[in-house]
Amino acid sequence: MQKDIARLREIEAQKERERVAALKPGEVKKEEEKIRVPAERVPEIPAPPPEAKRVGEALIPKPLPKKPSPFKKVLVRGVIVLLLLLIFSFFYWFFRVKKPPEEEAIPPAEEEIVPPEEEIIEKPEISVSPSLISVTETKTWEISQNEEIPGVIYPLMGEELPLGSFLRIVIKNTSENRLSSLEDLSRAFKIEAPEEIFQKLEPDYTLALYSQEQGKRVTFVTKIKEKSGLTELLKDWESKLEKGISISGQEIPALTPYFKAANYQGATFRYQTFSKDDFGICYSIFNDYFILTSSGESMLKIIDKLVEYE
Repeated sequence: MQKDIARLREIEAQKERERVAALKPGEVKKEEEKIRVPAERVPEIPAPPPEAKRVGEALIPKPLPKKPSPFKKVLVRGVIVLLLLLIFSFFYWFFRVKKPPEEEAIPPAEEEIVPPEEEIIEKPEISVSPSLISVTETKTWEISQNEEIPGVIYPLMGEELPLGSFLRIVIKNTSENRLSSLEDLSRAFKIEAPEEIFQKLEPDYTLALYSQEQGKRVTFVTKIKEKSGLTELLKDWESKLEKGISISGQEIPALTPYFKAANYQGATFRYQTFSKDDFGICYSIFNDYFILTSSGESMLKIIDKLVEYE
């Protein structure tokens, strides 16, 4: 505002100088006298009030600001709304959702119980004694109960075997970790034999199949542990076999109602026939051996082999 007043004064002073320059010398002097005013009488121009400043400033027009584009307006409003949503979400999460962390309960340390190591008992290997007679082949079978014994021997009856040869059969009872005993064989085939006979015989035996023209025949050889009373027990057993035998529940009648005796190579054996195909019961006490077969031919073959060992 002061600049404007000073400018106005300067313009008026310029005009006055131009007017004075246009006057004549006499008129100039008169004008000077008119204009000369004592310094003390020159009125002091007061400073314009603040309102006058604002009025003066308003006199100079300023350029109007440009209006923002519609896109810019929408963008600004979107940013504002987004900021408000973020602020609102933060306060909502902080005061309503956020929960103080719960202290995890640490379970007490459990003592690790180490189970006792199971003692592994190694079963001794089932030993098989050497065969008491020379055989062509040996087959070993494993069972878990005595009822399985017939299922082992009967299938072997149909296998090919050279005539005049012996096939040894070894049966291991894995559940009891031993060889099947004489008592096991008699019970499996349901042969009624006095237990006192088995008690006078050694536990080691040779069970074999003998191949002859009429078919396979069962043979059995073992050593005698005690001869005293054995002959009497066998004679008593003969009385129970005179009418026939029962094998696996099947009754087989005898062709003769009594046992006969025969001699071969210095050995005496007794026999009873159940079939003309050389099938029956033959037994002998020869030296220290007890021999039991289901045919006469197989009995003679075993005596031959035992004589060879003498």
